[in-house]
Amino acid sequence: MNNPLDDLCVLPMNLNQFIGWYRELGKLKIFWAKQLNSVKLVSADEEKCLMEIEWAIRKHTERAIMIVAKDSNKASEMLRKSNDRYLDATKLVMIPEVDTLNPPYEINARSILYFWDQASNTLEPNSEVRITTLFTWSDNDVETFKQIHKRSWGFFIPPRKEDHIIVLAHLNDTPVGMAYFNKNNFNIDYGIHVIRNLWRNRIGTRILRETLDLGEKLGAKHISVVRVLRSLKISSSDKRAILFYRSNNPFLRLNVYRLAE
Repeated sequence: MNNPLDDLCVLPMNLNQFIGWYRELGKLKIFWAKQLNSVKLVSADEEKCLMEIEWAIRKHTERAIMIVAKDSNKASEMLRKSNDRYLDATKLVMIPEVDTLNPPYEINARSILYFWDQASNTLEPNSEVRITTLFTWSDNDVETFKQIHKRSWGFFIPPRKEDHIIVLAHLNDTPVGMAYFNKNNFNIDYGIHVIRNLWRNRIGTRILRETLDLGEKLGAKHISVVRVLRSLKISSSDKRAILFYRSNNPFLRLNVYRLAE
């Protein structure tokens, strides 16, 4: 087994860093990250690892395993070896985005996970965009956030004062985009949002560069973003979001799958 002080398989963090990052990610309550009870590393080498996970779901617990692997073949190998031991557990697989988890495995949920660092070669950001960074905010500010969210992805999720730093983009003094930067795990919670009629103007790239700079000031080696896809067939909104993130050249691009029972 790898020394837990080393990077965890393909992830740019060691086991202890992963647990801290993943515990915070559980506040998003997505299919592969929920309120965390525990993580146990069962086996690991440079190409693959397997973790046992226990989530707190209301008044009961749910058991899952997460396999992180350098390719689908290594993931399939570990799935075959562990299947009998974890018959009743939710099975999660994380592999590079360029790879595909092939049958006989049936997938019922998919997410993307991207990482950037200061060396990432992002697109040239819009130089006309002005950024403000909010560590505290008022009810009026929340109304501004709500309008940006609704004009971006159609609904609103409020920020958490104990976790988020708001990166707010202005064009001609009008708020046009934003991100919730999680100061605890350096994830861009719920992604980058720009009002629809201003998409493809590098406003999102400007926000991304600001989060990278903010993360560096806070001691982050990298930042991340997660998007859960609405459909396995990839909706038009998911496709646009993925293309935006990819075009800004994350140094690591991963798919996270949940297998059907």
